Formats: sequence, structure tokens, C-alpha cells
Amino acid sequence: MINNRNTGPTPLPPSVLIAMAQQPLSHRSMAFREAFTEVTAQLAKLVNATEPALLLSCSGTGGLEASIASIVNIESRVLVLTAGNYGDLLARIAGRFTANLNVVRFAPGESFDLSVLQTHLMQASYDVVLLTHSESSTGIYHPVASVITVIRAFSDALVLVDTISSLGATPIDMAAWDADVLVGATQKGLMAPAGMAVVYLSIRAQHYIEQYPDNHTYMHLRPWLEASRQHSVPYTPAVNVFQGLQAAMELIFAEGLPDRYQRHQKASSRCRSFFADSNHVRCFAAPQYASHSITALYLSDALSASVIKKRLEDEHHIMLSTGLGPLKERVIRIGHMGHFTLTEIDDALLIVSNVISQEKSAYGD
Repeated sequence: MINNRNTGPTPLPPSVLIAMAQQPLSHRSMAFREAFTEVTAQLAKLVNATEPALLLSCSGTGGLEASIASIVNIESRVLVLTAGNYGDLLARIAGRFTANLNVVRFAPGESFDLSVLQTHLMQASYDVVLLTHSESSTGIYHPVASVITVIRAFSDALVLVDTISSLGATPIDMAAWDADVLVGATQKGLMAPAGMAVVYLSIRAQHYIEQYPDNHTYMHLRPWLEASRQHSVPYTPAVNVFQGLQAAMELIFAEGLPDRYQRHQKASSRCRSFFADSNHVRCFAAPQYASHSITALYLSDALSASVIKKRLEDEHHIMLSTGLGPLKERVIRIGHMGHFTLTEIDDALLIVSNVISQEKSAYGD
């Protein structure tokens, strides 16, 4: 049996697999309309959003691009906060739509310095601010509530937050955060199949999207927003993915959000505690910013993340993820979001630790 501890797509519960295997609903049927209304309302409840979620048939990156394309134009002044690969992705996407881009970079493994943010907001005016909540390349949860409080003190910019690897794994409160756009995806904390992006819009963001011309035929939120008000979708959706998501949402609320979030927090704590005294690795994220979705372990120089990953897959049927970009060989990332048990986490941690120790011994260390 494979112990899948990678960073997504995450393992699927049996009832989700069964739901996906059913004949697809017609997306113009009353049955689909009723199911769509229920699921998008449940998704809104998950983050305390005032409006039902939009469901786009694409990856999380597609959801980010559609959202940015809908609130950024050639004249927009955009500030991007980044401390890792997925913050950098926001900058790359935004750069396709405007040249008026200011990217503020912080060191990978660190969170945003609010005093630096304040300085940038005082020195220039912005229409849009982009940031990640869960920087899954480094195992960080950025303090979004505090970040947006600073933004609101100095700017009326629209604020978009990437919650792709935190949605369903930790409490998110869109209203309390005062965010304008949240973007998630089905294949991580929601323990549903890959293939749909989840987008939440504030009333202010909706008004902006309705005000400006739609220059994109598909990857733009206006048709999805207009259709959602009729409890529908503008184009043929990934119906079987939706049916899997419907089953997953039933499981999420049956478990109960407090218990669900506590399970994820415990998994994170166990990963950090397990390697706290290790001479071979260290947890990349500071404790106060540690992700409940992913634990990133920074390896000593003699170790190779890709070698460890291959040994775990070949010899122990454990799947995890290496780092990204410059961190590819220096970081291994253990996913613990969605459908898992704490026993599975414990079993994986013991084997990961043993393989790391064996690799160190091979180098005579």
C-alpha cells in the first residue's frame, strides 16, 4: 500500500472515488443545479464568505490566472509579496497583464516583514496586492489577517490571496481577513480530485469585475460570476470532479471543522516534534508560521532530496515531494492535508527518518 505524503494531489476517500465513478450529471439538469447550489454554499461556509464560491474547470494556477486577469489591466499598479515559489508565480502571472509591477521578495522560509510592507505602501499607490497564505514550497502560513490590516491602513487596493494548499486544512475567515479574492483548488485540503479551482469574491471585487470590459473569452471570472447567480456554470464543467467534490464536502462537514482543523494541526506538530532534535534536518518554517498542510524539512549539505524521495518510493512505497527551484535538492516536503490518519503520518515519519539516517551513514557522517 502506498502512503501518499506528497503535496498534491492528495489521497481520495473511498466515497469520493465512488462518486467520481458514477455516470456524469448533465450540467444543465435540475439535479446538477441543486447539487451546485449546495456545494458552492458549503464552500462559502468553509471560509465565512458572504457569497457562494465559483467553481472553474481548471487547476489552481488556472484559478489564479483567471482571477488576476479579472482584476488587473494594463494600467493597474500591482504589489506582489513573495517568500517562495508560489509567491513568485503570482508575480509571473500578473506580469502578463501589467508592467506596473512591484515585487517585494522575502527570504524563503521566512514570512512577510510588516514594517517593510508598510514602507512600500507609504511610498506608492497600488490598485491590487497579491500574496499567498500557504507558501507550500517552504511550509509557511503567512499571517494574512495582519498583512491585510496593514494594507487597509494605507491603501484601498483589491487584495487577492492564494489559499490553494490551505483551503480545508486550517481556519480561513474571508470576512475577518477583509480579503477581496481567495483562490483555492480541489486536489489538496478538500480531498477531492484535481480539476477545479475554487474562487471566492467580495462584493467589491464583483463590482470591479462587472465594471471593466471582459477581454478574455474563457479565463475570466465575469461569465462564471454571472452564471453562478443562476446556480449554474457558463460552460461544460468537469462534472465527475464536481461529483467527487460533492462527496468530499459531505465528509468535511460530517467530521466537523474544529476536529478537522485539529487533526491537521496535530499532524504538523508531530512532524516538527519528530525532527526537532535531528542533526540531519531542520524544519524550514519558524514555529509561529508553520503550515498545517505541509512540513518542509531542510536537509544538511551531504543529503540529496531526490535520492531520498526515490528510495522512499522504491523501497517503502512512501511518496513525498522535494523542494522547488533552488531548493530542489535541499528540501523534502511532507504533505498532511485532506484524507489521512495520524497513524499514517507517524508511520511515514519513522521511515523517512530511517532513510535519512542511512543516507548520512553512507557518507560516513
